[in-house]
Amino acid sequence: MTELPVVLRTLARRSLLRRLVLGIAAVHAVMMTMFVGDLVLRQRATLAAEVADHGIGLARLIAVNSVSWVLADDVEGLAEVIGSIRGYPDVLYAMVVDRHGRVVGHTDDSKLGLYVTDPVSLSLLSGPAEERFTVDTGLMLEAAAPIVSAGRQIGWARAGVTRKTLALNLRGVMRDGVLYTVGAILAGTVFAWWMARRLTDDLRKLAELADHMRKGERTIRRLHLPATEIATLEDAFVAMAETIWRREDELRRSVDLLTASNADLEQFAYVASHDLQTPLREMTHYAQLLKRRYHGRLDGDADDFIDFIVNGGKRMTHLILDLLDYARVSSQGRALEAVSADEAMAAALENLGQTLGEVGGEVIVGPLPTVLADDTQLTSLFQNLLGNAVKYRHPDRALRVTITASREPKDMWRFSVTDNGIGIEAQYFEKIFVIFQRLQPNGGAEGTGVGLALCRRIVRRFGGTIWVESEPGVGSTFHFTLPAAAAAEPTP
Repeated sequence: MTELPVVLRTLARRSLLRRLVLGIAAVHAVMMTMFVGDLVLRQRATLAAEVADHGIGLARLIAVNSVSWVLADDVEGLAEVIGSIRGYPDVLYAMVVDRHGRVVGHTDDSKLGLYVTDPVSLSLLSGPAEERFTVDTGLMLEAAAPIVSAGRQIGWARAGVTRKTLALNLRGVMRDGVLYTVGAILAGTVFAWWMARRLTDDLRKLAELADHMRKGERTIRRLHLPATEIATLEDAFVAMAETIWRREDELRRSVDLLTASNADLEQFAYVASHDLQTPLREMTHYAQLLKRRYHGRLDGDADDFIDFIVNGGKRMTHLILDLLDYARVSSQGRALEAVSADEAMAAALENLGQTLGEVGGEVIVGPLPTVLADDTQLTSLFQNLLGNAVKYRHPDRALRVTITASREPKDMWRFSVTDNGIGIEAQYFEKIFVIFQRLQPNGGAEGTGVGLALCRRIVRRFGGTIWVESEPGVGSTFHFTLPAAAAAEPTP
């Protein structure tokens, strides 16, 4: 029995149709079982009362018809009275006992003339002269009625009736109740199946419509349902679909405009940066010629002016080159593939070898994984972050940079580049990733304000994110995530 609820739950999980059918069938079964149970109890009480009335009636009938025969001690007359009730249904026996306990009439002639000595009969003889039930078992019932003449009790009339008919009637009622219950469950199940089938068919059609939408189809085939809750659901569904399509169109137009605008801006930045190099190169070249030929031959202000032109030209050259690198991230980036972060880091360290040798300190690189990236741009990413640590190192302690990687959910790797530099205040955590934004524009550190913006652009192209955690005076940690390549693990 304990497995039945499990089976029902398993069947109910399969479909809404089965849930509805099983639910309605279960309700019918419970209600009909309660109805049949109540009917059986009521019918049993009614039949029991009928049997009791039948027994008392028989005893009363015998008592009334036996008065004169008991007074006359006429056994033959009493035999006629007793014989008159033999044709009554369910009668087991009948007897007449005088006031001394002698059997003067009985359906069994062998008992005539005997005296009753059983406790029930003795209790009856010594008890009050009133109708009563002397024996009441599951199989039979005996009723007794006093025989009274002129206000004086002269004997007892007793009749025993069987309860087999009661049991048979109850079994018939239960059988009919079970048949009614089964019929009601079957009828309810069929009706539930029909109603649920109509409901689920409409829902299935809505599901098919949703599947067509998922596949990109925009033709709505209305179900033309009658005015029901499903029709209201269909109207709401169609309105939602039309709203989604309208917003998709608006979003697509916005994306197209934004894509075109970004492409134009990238092309403009690339062309402008490329075309600016020639005049800038000439300007810087002639400024350097002026410095070599006329340095010291003019006054001090002229020498300063020439130095300003030369230094400004150099800064402009670096800015243009950085801007070209920024524009090339998307326009000239290669397809993403499995790239060893260890090798990219080694290339970055080699490119910065002279600078790191000059400033001293140490760079500690932990095991790094294989990620999905562009090897050139990944090297540029590491190089910019390491170069940033060098630029903003603390003046009172040796440089220390640590690079580690840890696994993240959704097949991502988190890289952390930690330094012990001057740190960054929290209010600038987002600003430093904006192009041309420098926290110390007039400070001693060289830079164009493009490096960290370039890092963010590269990381986003790879499908990751980048952010910074820092404490002023203690150091900074730049975190960024990159997608794993074929679930590769870092090599020690």
